[in-house]
Amino acid sequence: MSKQTEEYNWLDDPFDEKKIAKEQQQAQMSSRSKLAVGIGCLVVLVALVLFVVLGIGALGSLFE
Repeated sequence: MSKQTEEYNWLDDPFDEKKIAKEQQQAQMSSRSKLAVGIGCLVVLVALVLFVVLGIGALGSLFE
């Protein structure tokens, strides 16, 4: 029986707190990015509601 041993890679240390903090800081979105995503979602939601209302209105006018 052979035992499988994992070699420890000190360059890719999963417990390196400085590296983890740096990666988290780079992954965070800026407030402008969050605002842009929020406004974009709001615009898409309003457009979707408008299309549904207009679609229902068009279908209603067909059956008169």
